[in-house]
Amino acid sequence: MTDRSLILIADSIHSIGAGFLLSFPSILNPAILSPNATDIIATPQEASWINASFGFAGMLGFCVVPPIMQGLGRKFVHIMLNAVVALGFIIFFFANSVPALFVARSVQGLSAAGVTLTAMIIAEYSDPERRGYFMILKNMTVSLGSLVCHSLYFCWDWRQVAALSIVPYLISIILTFLWPESPSYYAMKGRYKECTQSFTYLFGDSPKSKKNLEHLISTQKERRQQMQMKKIDAFSRCIKTFGRRDFLKPIIVAFLLTIAVDACGRYYLLAYIIEMVIEITGDSSVAVYCSMASDLITIFASTLSIYIIRTYKRRTILFTSGFLTAFFMFLLSTVVYLKTAHGIGENLNWLTPTIIIFITFISSAGAIPLSFTILGEIFPLEHKGLGSFATGIIFTFLYATSMKSLPMMMASIGVGGTFGVFGTIMLVCLVLLLFTLNETKDKTLQEIEDEIKGIIRAKPELLIESKPLAAES
Repeated sequence: MTDRSLILIADSIHSIGAGFLLSFPSILNPAILSPNATDIIATPQEASWINASFGFAGMLGFCVVPPIMQGLGRKFVHIMLNAVVALGFIIFFFANSVPALFVARSVQGLSAAGVTLTAMIIAEYSDPERRGYFMILKNMTVSLGSLVCHSLYFCWDWRQVAALSIVPYLISIILTFLWPESPSYYAMKGRYKECTQSFTYLFGDSPKSKKNLEHLISTQKERRQQMQMKKIDAFSRCIKTFGRRDFLKPIIVAFLLTIAVDACGRYYLLAYIIEMVIEITGDSSVAVYCSMASDLITIFASTLSIYIIRTYKRRTILFTSGFLTAFFMFLLSTVVYLKTAHGIGENLNWLTPTIIIFITFISSAGAIPLSFTILGEIFPLEHKGLGSFATGIIFTFLYATSMKSLPMMMASIGVGGTFGVFGTIMLVCLVLLLFTLNETKDKTLQEIEDEIKGIIRAKPELLIESKPLAAES
């Protein structure tokens, strides 16, 4: 097993658990809303609040977790995120009332920071050529977890699914204890000897690796010297950061990408796809099989995206798949409207699920994995904590809003109108990204940071000598 394989395996197992986490409402909601339920019974309003509590609690999580990541390191945070979600599933298993379900989902919401933070962590632990592949594998394993969760709908109750969901997180915790700490974290903290050891352990000591290590350390030494000269307290530095170009540009891109990912159905389809298809077709069996087909298609699309990522530039993939996704969302909206308002295609029960699967395929092959890859790349090292905090607040607010409002939207404007609204939102985000997103393919994190800051550095011609690089400044 290579050094980075252990990290990739641990995060992939974590992502399988994330698939259970995001899809669990699709198992829980039908059970607690059923009039024939013999366990906990909830009203539609209570069920929507349980789903939305994940996002609202996530806002608190994003206030706490990023500073911990910057202060205590990436390894500690990864262990903590796994432990929090596992605790939430334990509470689900023993819950005996609606408030207990609310508490369980809220506890899990504290881990919502993992959506963006784990992407940033994997970006730091991977080299530029493979970074995109690792993000794609992460997306595939989320879909694998979701597929297993949706498949268990027929044979297990929600308590049994909750118990099984604990397992991936426990395994991930054990494997994460074997990680080295991120060299980027050590460099940011001025611990250059440990940075050199960790970097060499992860990336080897080839001439290219030595050049990248030199670039990382020299940049962080320069940053720390500037901070010491200015002697600005942490709060003032945080306030000033919000006005800096090298923070504002990434946060705008992150804001637009987060909205686009949410609009294309990455999260609300996992939780509500069964209810949506039942409303359109009136057939629960079709709905469950559609959810399973959607998960399988996501895995296939993610596999295909490995070739796409290797061949095409980030912007090309994002905009091609993004605009196609928006087109199919408008098509679905039109088809549902014609069926409900004019009775056209009433007997074509397969048509709308097929379009939903097309939406899933196109977005999963391009827009979704690309968005998470870019989110892990675009923030300069000194802004990762604040950037992940701001991005996380956006994500959790949107997640909570969509989980809470989607049932009301389906009740008022129907599934067709709901997809029309989300398609419009996605289209607006893509148009704005045309003017704000830089190309990041095959660039080191330091090169991306320099481009955002407008810094042009002379490429070092000389390789690092055999003398120790880790001397403290």
